[in-house]
Amino acid sequence: MNNENVIYLMCFPFGGGGASVYSDWNEKIAPEIEVVPIQLAGREREIGEDPFTDLNKAADHYARIIGDKYANKRIAFFGHCFLGSTLAFEVIKRLENAPQVKIEHLFASAAFSPSSIREYGIDLEKDDEFITKVEELTGLKNEAFSIPELKELLMPTFKADFQMDIEYPVNNEAINIPISAFYADNDKFVSKDEVEKWKLHTSKDYNLYEVEGEHMYLLDKVEPALNVVEKRLLNYLEGRE
Repeated sequence: MNNENVIYLMCFPFGGGGASVYSDWNEKIAPEIEVVPIQLAGREREIGEDPFTDLNKAADHYARIIGDKYANKRIAFFGHCFLGSTLAFEVIKRLENAPQVKIEHLFASAAFSPSSIREYGIDLEKDDEFITKVEELTGLKNEAFSIPELKELLMPTFKADFQMDIEYPVNNEAINIPISAFYADNDKFVSKDEVEKWKLHTSKDYNLYEVEGEHMYLLDKVEPALNVVEKRLLNYLEGRE
């Protein structure tokens, strides 16, 4: 397929998550859209790599990779929760003025914005309390943490992801790329008001969408959000946006 007739959708996972969360998306979306799950260091097939602890350094790294591999191609970004969405936002900041990169859109899902003040009450030094608190906030329970060997293997990456989040400074910058944001109607962690703050981070069009489910709706009720993503990106391909 000609590069002008396809959009590559870069998908960044949530804190503690991996690229596998997006593994079946290509089966659920139009063939003109190619989903590209971004695998962060320290998990799944990158388990042997040291995880990033600084979000801006992670953005530098992935911007270089995406900018080189997808030069002269049309791309868009999807991120879930603060880490996925803000990492995508920071990568876009680094690439949006590169002449060889054509960025169409950012989709931010169930995420605090870069300018949100995030107070989680998390102590990274107390493993069990940290795990319990994250489960309470997100509603996601990782059964692997009940197995001592897996807990020991996974904890450094899990904590590194939240260190990136916690230490990211409040940022009021905007990108020159349209943003669509999703909030879940039963999300007890990230409110509609917080998600709506993403409108402050674009100088282009902004849209807010409600989806059914809890904070991790992505895992069991993603189809309505994917339908929005598909429609918006097909509009670009058909010249309607």
